[in-house]
Amino acid sequence: MSRSERRKAKTAGAILDAAELLFRQGGYQETTIDDIAERADVSVGSVYVHFENKAGLYLALVERALDLNEAAMAAVGDLGLSSPLERVFAAGDAYLNFHLEHPGAFQMIALRALGPPSGVSEVEARIADRAQQLVDAVEADLRAAIEAGEGRSDLDATRLMRFLWGSWNGVIAMTLREDHLRIDNAELQRTLEVGRSLVSDGLRADAPRR
Repeated sequence: MSRSERRKAKTAGAILDAAELLFRQGGYQETTIDDIAERADVSVGSVYVHFENKAGLYLALVERALDLNEAAMAAVGDLGLSSPLERVFAAGDAYLNFHLEHPGAFQMIALRALGPPSGVSEVEARIADRAQQLVDAVEADLRAAIEAGEGRSDLDATRLMRFLWGSWNGVIAMTLREDHLRIDNAELQRTLEVGRSLVSDGLRADAPRR
């Protein structure tokens, strides 16, 4: 990558970081291009050089968030786990780490918390398509675990995956609440550990159930 390309990428990254922060703080509709330029310490014209408009900037943020999520989940494959059930639990850990390391990205694609632009169907479609690929990969490991005897034979992998995905997102969402039900990241991890233990015990029950 040339110096010019590195400089361009750095500027685009600064604009994306600024937009993500401001969208989290004030929402998409209330944030202006001027606000983003000021936060990124660039000119308004520079924002438009890199991104066509605010909706285009949001789409770029979505793509970046999806890339980060996929990278976090792909790291499970590098662990060399032979047990498909252990890969499922490792995927849950990776998803949690994605939230902890990139909370803005997580909120954007998992919780839709940044107020996406109305009328931009590409946003929801893109998130849904790529999220489905990740869900399918974990579901495949669940199915392999059941077929290998690591999980009860009466369990439906698709329904179990829906439960797990919903549980992961639901518990993580509690860190964003503004009432007494809000939990911090330390409590989030402890809560997910309890859930993991319960799911593990339920999956590995010895008696077959038909």
